[in-house]
Amino acid sequence: MRRSVATTMRRYTLREDGDAFKEVKIDPNKGSATGYIAKYISKNIDGDHLDAGIYDEDPKCAVARVDAWAACWSIRQFQQLGGCSVTVWRELRRLKAMMAENQLVQDIHDAADKGNWKSFTDLMGGVFCQRTEQAIAPHYELAFDSDTGVVKTSMYSEDELLKVLKGISAGGKAIITRTNEWHLS
Repeated sequence: MRRSVATTMRRYTLREDGDAFKEVKIDPNKGSATGYIAKYISKNIDGDHLDAGIYDEDPKCAVARVDAWAACWSIRQFQQLGGCSVTVWRELRRLKAMMAENQLVQDIHDAADKGNWKSFTDLMGGVFCQRTEQAIAPHYELAFDSDTGVVKTSMYSEDELLKVLKGISAGGKAIITRTNEWHLS
C-alpha cells in the first residue's frame, strides 16, 4: 500500500510531538511552495521584509530569539545536505588573494570571491559530486593548548582528540586561512 508524503509526515510528527501536525494545502492564488519556503527562511535569517511573525510579533525580535535558542543548543540552521562545502566557500572568501599553482583552484577562489555560488559549485565538481572528490576540501589540524603543547580532547572522552578548522586543502597541499588564535584575558 502506498502512503502519501503527508500521511508519513503525520505519523512521524504525531509520534514525536503528540498533536502538533497540521497539513495545509498550497493555494496557488496566495503563492507557490518556493515562495512559502523563502518566507519561512527569511523569518529565521533576519526578518527583513516581513510585517509580523506567526503570532503577530516583531519579526526581528523573533529572529533574535531563534538565534539565541540555536546558539544555546549548538544547532546549525539551514545546513544543506549534499552539494558543495560551504566551509570551503567561507574559507576561500577569507582570503584576499590566492597564489594557486593550479588554475582550477584559482578559478574556484575567484568564483567564491565574487560571490558566484553557481560557478563555485560547477568548478568544485558539480551538485552531485561526492565530498571526497571535490577539488578543494576543508583542512583540519589537531587542537592543542598553546601554553602546554598538550593536544586537546573532547569533553566527552579523553580518547577523542579535537581537531579545528585551519584552512583548505587542494591537491594534497594545505592553505592556512586561520592564522590567529584568540584567547580571553
